[in-house]
Amino acid sequence: RMRPRSLLLLLLPALAAAYNIAVFVPYMANSQVIFNARVAETLANAGHNVSLFVIALYNHKFQEVKVAENVKYHFVNISAGMDGEAMMHLHSKIVFESIPFWDKRQRTVIRQMLSLVDTCENLITKPGLIDYIRDQKFDIAFAYMHSFCPLGLIHAAGIPTWIWMNTGTLSDVVADVSGVPLPPSYCTPTMMDASDSLSFFERVQSFVGWGVTRLVWPRVFANRETAMYRKHLGSSFPDLIDLAKRTPLIMANTNELYDFPRPTLSKIVNIGGLGMKKVDSKPLEEMYANLTESARDGIVVMSFGSIAPMFLMPLKWKQSFAYAFSQFPHIQFFIRYEKDDLMGILPDNVHISKWLPQKDLLHHPKARALITHGGYNSLQDAIHAGVPIVTIPLFFDQPRNGHRAEKLGFGVNLKKERVSKETVTAALRSVLTDANMLKSARRVRAMAEKKPVAPEDLLVRWTEFVAEFQTLDHMTPPGAHLHFIQYHSLDVMLFLAVLAAFAGWLSLKAIRSFGQQSTRNSPIKEKTS
Repeated sequence: RMRPRSLLLLLLPALAAAYNIAVFVPYMANSQVIFNARVAETLANAGHNVSLFVIALYNHKFQEVKVAENVKYHFVNISAGMDGEAMMHLHSKIVFESIPFWDKRQRTVIRQMLSLVDTCENLITKPGLIDYIRDQKFDIAFAYMHSFCPLGLIHAAGIPTWIWMNTGTLSDVVADVSGVPLPPSYCTPTMMDASDSLSFFERVQSFVGWGVTRLVWPRVFANRETAMYRKHLGSSFPDLIDLAKRTPLIMANTNELYDFPRPTLSKIVNIGGLGMKKVDSKPLEEMYANLTESARDGIVVMSFGSIAPMFLMPLKWKQSFAYAFSQFPHIQFFIRYEKDDLMGILPDNVHISKWLPQKDLLHHPKARALITHGGYNSLQDAIHAGVPIVTIPLFFDQPRNGHRAEKLGFGVNLKKERVSKETVTAALRSVLTDANMLKSARRVRAMAEKKPVAPEDLLVRWTEFVAEFQTLDHMTPPGAHLHFIQYHSLDVMLFLAVLAAFAGWLSLKAIRSFGQQSTRNSPIKEKTS
């Protein structure tokens, strides 16, 4: 029989290799928490000690997200007095329409979003929070990309290293401060409604968009957050932008196999598809299982996420969807809908519930399509299930995601201003009957499944690597520390332009001098009478 001392000796290497990891996530949408919970669980299953800090930025009736028992869960409310329900209703007044930025409603929503910066001060002054985090002696932390505030928290708590992580594609600001080349001719800002093949005026819009981002973000967000840390923790607290430039590693919830191709860095790791394979799906509950099995021509899933709930959409939209669904009576439609006001207009083949097992439904063999607002997690759900998608983008990165699905050949991107009975029906018929769309969807799924290195392995191995070596300064390009003029070689261009102008002036002067000399030396014959 093995002695306790011998057993302890065998376990020592495993215990020594276990890192103490903190994962900070903002609670702005359920999808953010769900993805970060997957990250935490994957790391915990690899033998590490993981604490998930869910940070609420506004008062809201939060939906409980199930987290594995081997992950420590912490809920931190740092709301600046904002009411989540009121914010959601205000948000809905603009997301279902195309409203110019100078519209009063647009400005009101922007002011609400900007006030989220105030939550950073609440995070800093939360009684006992920084001390508690410091006492846990974390080896490494994951910071969210919503703001620079968590970088200051990590520094203040003495956590030796960190990874910057986003629940979607790489954040514009993070890419910029990290030194990622961002040519506006084909790398558009995240919120721009465009693909990566741009017309002239789209390139103008992209160029201006990047300029505004670089001017506004430091002044409105990062500089204010730095001032908050210096106010409460001392004037010597480092600038958050400088901390950001020293980030050892960046992770993004995307995959180069289905994202738009763009420049990147060796310190950026894509972990898109984490926990989204068929083996990660669960058996359907009895109600869903029975309805799915009885569907003669399959099922379609529809969800618009938690930030823009479907019950707030215009009546015209609701009527358009109801009409479109009635045109496919042998397909069962599952809709995530939070109210009971549709019962009078929906056909019998439509089933509503306040929550849907979206991923599990899409992985069922009878799944035919997904109708969505184009959130990145929904896009990835469709990709990893191999089903076509109809996107009706509302805001933020959703228009870009819709273009991505359309370019890859497995989606129809329907502009929100064009939603009608006819357009919804046509889009739905296209994804249900076009064999090429299904073929494209399955091809993208196959590529994602057969990616040489799985996202779970990338997450675990790179986290362990950063925890061990802590600083990876040699992976940060010099471009991250150059100012605008140096980075774009404007001084070099000016120097060469002046040099060329001077050379041109000298050449012109030499030509004139030569011409005058030739004129003086040429013989002139005078006429004789």
